[in-house]
Amino acid sequence: MIMRPINSIIMRLAKRAEKLQPDHLIKSFVDVGPTYTLLSSTDNQIMFGRRGTGKTHFLAVLNNDILKRGIISVSIDMRLIGSTGGIFSDQNIALSERATRLLSDTLCNIHEFIIDYIFENEVENTAELTELLNEFIEQATALSIEGTSEEEMGLSNQSTRNSSIKSTFSNKGISASLDFSGNTILSNAEKSKITGRKVLRIHFGTITNLLNNIVSKLPKKELWILIDEWSEIPLDLQPYLAELLRRILYPIPGITVKIAAIAHRCNFMECNIETGVSIGIELGSDASSVINLDEYMVFDNDRDAAKDFFRTLLHRHACAIDKNSVCDQEATLFINDVFTQISAFDEYVRAAEGVPRDAINIISLAAQTALSNKISILHIRKSAQKWFQVNKHAALNSRPEAVSLLDRIINEVIGHRKSRGFLISNEKNYQLIDYLYDMRVIHVLKQGVSAQNSIGKKYTLYTLDYGCYVELMSSKNAPLGLIIESNENDELQYIEVPKSDYRSVKNSILNLESDNEQLRLGLIVSTDQLQLPVNQSKTRKYVEKSIDKKLLNSIPHNIGTLKITGTIYIPIIFVALVLRKAKGFNQSYASELTKIINEHIVLNINRPKIATNNMSRELRKDSILDLPWLNFHENGRNPLFSLNEKWSEYWELYFGRSAPEL
Repeated sequence: MIMRPINSIIMRLAKRAEKLQPDHLIKSFVDVGPTYTLLSSTDNQIMFGRRGTGKTHFLAVLNNDILKRGIISVSIDMRLIGSTGGIFSDQNIALSERATRLLSDTLCNIHEFIIDYIFENEVENTAELTELLNEFIEQATALSIEGTSEEEMGLSNQSTRNSSIKSTFSNKGISASLDFSGNTILSNAEKSKITGRKVLRIHFGTITNLLNNIVSKLPKKELWILIDEWSEIPLDLQPYLAELLRRILYPIPGITVKIAAIAHRCNFMECNIETGVSIGIELGSDASSVINLDEYMVFDNDRDAAKDFFRTLLHRHACAIDKNSVCDQEATLFINDVFTQISAFDEYVRAAEGVPRDAINIISLAAQTALSNKISILHIRKSAQKWFQVNKHAALNSRPEAVSLLDRIINEVIGHRKSRGFLISNEKNYQLIDYLYDMRVIHVLKQGVSAQNSIGKKYTLYTLDYGCYVELMSSKNAPLGLIIESNENDELQYIEVPKSDYRSVKNSILNLESDNEQLRLGLIVSTDQLQLPVNQSKTRKYVEKSIDKKLLNSIPHNIGTLKITGTIYIPIIFVALVLRKAKGFNQSYASELTKIINEHIVLNINRPKIATNNMSRELRKDSILDLPWLNFHENGRNPLFSLNEKWSEYWELYFGRSAPEL
């Protein structure tokens, strides 16, 4: 069976940023909210994020931008820094010494990059910089002797001399002879005996002054240091290395340090309770701001933002490796070409759980399964289940107690409560919960959640990973909502959108207590009290149709600037209703019209999106309500709107082309 070209491209999407070339990284980069703007500041910052959230990609794009501005940027991967003597040394060696070795390796890396840069770019004061850099590397690798030293010196001088004078008289005349012989021996002996061992000694003041002089002579007088994979450093070494970096790099004007780390695998500061002395980097003080990528792009937090992000992510990654112009240049048309329907794309975004690497792996597996077909909901579910079982769940096997806890949470939250989310008190830190979160099998939706029945207590709202329950999606055991709460009449109901404060969430709180060093799962409220609320509204949920590519191509490109009877909103409302009708909805709210126009149409650069309140305001005007193609339906405070049979005539009148077939 021949594979669709677009599926072939999706199968080849790169899973790891460090394996990509710089131009590919730039083409495929998608910002997350204000993250890149914050990261581009000259503040010393720490960026947190679990594996696969895009930390390396962010730093790579930042590194490229800094170099383009003519500023030296040193990118350091801590997996490649250090040696067995610094990281895996005998535990009998002091932590401070091991950290100093690691610092020396890091400084050597900085030195090497600056040297390469100034010669490759023919910097004016190369000779002066080279001299300073040579002195810098000497200080960064200076050795001293710990122990005692002895010196022995000896001097000997021995001299011998023999001489004689002889004179004789004979008939032949007078003769005289002089004999002289001598021997001088001079010896000088010196011995030194050293007892001790060589250790690295880095003098903070000297090396900081040198680095300050170096930076002052660099182009733009700036130096950016981007440290990735901080969490690869052993936990016991991290506060010591952080302290050394803080003392050497942080005080120098012109040096900016960015560190990427995994929150639950790092230890930036250590405090001695007895002495009150702290070492390391203080978050929020030494590192002026902390960026957390885990807070963004979870489907249950903000569905529209998550869909926009993953639509752009998938589109840009595919276009970056598309050599034959297979992918449509418009992201929405590209998504329509990949998925059978919009609901399949929504399912894909939910399955990703806000993690780009998981998203790319799931869609790659789905493309392998789909082959010559578009990717459907079934393909997404099978791929998500396979990715969870083979990669995430299998990785937990190194900690059997974590596997046991996860299985019990799944059984309790999904099996008994039929929900996806649960709350845990912030009063204690649970290492196994942190570990499950770090391994991306549970996800944080909200922190600092309060409950009326637990005054003064704060909770963290977690949700189970999509892979934990995907096999139940089509069964009677499928989750019915995010969490359970009580309404005004103390009746239990499932809620989907998390709020900052809950009236009663006692039925979704898990109590984790220590029991012989094992975490025991206990319920605050018996599950026997849980019951499903009766749905009085009898509403039906319709399956959305996908919008045909021909329809989108038939929409004028100047929507957003095109005016009819003096306003841009008449064509905008008209097109929005046509798009809604194409998706199978004959009647629509103002908010639904706003959503679909923003989802499928880019209006213009200055105003790329329409606000819901603007759409609602326009739909209340008589000049709009009197339009011959528009029907108004009374529905209390939320009226509905639809097209009548005359709409196709006005499509041709407004846009000068035949109306699309719906």
